[in-house]
Amino acid sequence: MTSELTEAQYLQEQAANAKAALKQTLTDFGQHLAGGVDLRNWAAKYPWWTVGGAAVAGFVAATVAVPSKEQQALKKLAAYERALRPPEPAKHVGDGNGHDGDGAKTEKKGLFASIAGDVIKSLGPALISAVTAGMGAQAATEGATANGNAAAGADQGATG
Repeated sequence: MTSELTEAQYLQEQAANAKAALKQTLTDFGQHLAGGVDLRNWAAKYPWWTVGGAAVAGFVAATVAVPSKEQQALKKLAAYERALRPPEPAKHVGDGNGHDGDGAKTEKKGLFASIAGDVIKSLGPALISAVTAGMGAQAATEGATANGNAAAGADQGATG
């Protein structure tokens, strides 16, 4: 007795067969993959290639994991810079209509105040340098005077 399948039954049977074949293929692939990754088998068959591969893998891991001396120095420098110059507090940006977010009107500097502020900022280092140089010259003069008095006293003690 020959049973003929309807088209829907035939398609269901083919789908079930395809699903079973795919499942079997994935199972076989997993078993073969696990056997290919087993390092003991590779080391037994190819000992020198295994040692070379381990050396290359170790070198690559060390290169990635350990920062260079330059990178270490840059990290230290950045840490020193952060310690010496803490971040500035966030400036509040107004809404563009002359008011800040709190509703209070922001005060704008005039032209003269802006120019005077920039001049003071640019002359500040020069003034500090001039004061430091003056103090250094005064200290050198006082030191020379003290040394001169000591030398004169030593000359008088030798002749007297």
